[in-house]
Amino acid sequence: MRFQLNMRLLVVLAGLLVMPVGHTQTLKIATIAPEGSSWMKDMRAGAKAIEENTDGRVRFKFYGGGVQGNDKQVQRKMRTGQLHGGAFTSGAMNKFQKDADLFSMPMVFDTVEEVRYVRKAMDMDIRQRLEDAGYVNFGFAGAGFAFMMSNRPLVTLADLKGRKVWIPEGDPIGFAALQSLGVAPVIMPVTDVMTGLQTDLLDSVTVPPVGALVFQWHTQLKYVTELPIAYVYAALLIDKRAFSKLSQEDQQVVREVMEGTYRKFDQNGVRENDQALQALLGNGLQMVMPDTSEVSEWRSIVNASHRQQAGEGTFDIELLNRMQGLVQTYRSGAAVGSE
Repeated sequence: MRFQLNMRLLVVLAGLLVMPVGHTQTLKIATIAPEGSSWMKDMRAGAKAIEENTDGRVRFKFYGGGVQGNDKQVQRKMRTGQLHGGAFTSGAMNKFQKDADLFSMPMVFDTVEEVRYVRKAMDMDIRQRLEDAGYVNFGFAGAGFAFMMSNRPLVTLADLKGRKVWIPEGDPIGFAALQSLGVAPVIMPVTDVMTGLQTDLLDSVTVPPVGALVFQWHTQLKYVTELPIAYVYAALLIDKRAFSKLSQEDQQVVREVMEGTYRKFDQNGVRENDQALQALLGNGLQMVMPDTSEVSEWRSIVNASHRQQAGEGTFDIELLNRMQGLVQTYRSGAAVGSE
């Protein structure tokens, strides 16, 4: 009888050892957002809410300011498990899923309203493609439009020829578009752009005003061309292998809190970008108008580049057709009442 009781006790103890009760999972997340930025503050607030609502079972550790390296290095560390996720901007997300940068394709949109109309119809499709590729995400946070900023006025196609314009690593669509306009794209990590501007490796960037302000690039630039080039957005991507280690209940808590945080980012991003543009102009940058007679030619050249890239399999051409069709529907006025 005593032997049987001891065996039962061993079985119970063994069961307790493998039970995940009280187990803590720390998700390690990298970002280029500087410490102290509004993004970091809001993400830490979200992480605190998650920790409280999971009784400490889920925690986040953020590595801000690019200390874990550039996008390519962060992606590699995610593959090896050193990191579980990262915050990436459009232009870098195609390495996770080839269509994830769709909304940031150059010279597709004229206004934020067009983008919102398209995103309302297509966001969930792109998000699901990322999920199917193995990356949990919580929605997209729009940062508004990127503009060309330079050391000399960029008004005509002739002005663009030979310009050394920065482009982030891993953005084949943007690279091809700039090349088609006669620009000389210079690929380098975000963390090296300031040095590039200071040493004349770069003379121009295409960036949202809020980015130019946060990274202080505006101190090396003089002009902003008043033409929306590309819609910029960001997403937090977490490797599904790490996320699946959480219980279903805890996964739901993380999704609810982080989706709420990203909705806030998305709602505030355009306004903050507009405020940043005014701050740049107040700090001495000069706004210049592109030659309106040439803008349609720019768009035609870039669209041809997009279609060539699609034909080469860089992204899904059916998505491009759908997006451009929605833009035309909005511009024709047929979208009125359907938003």
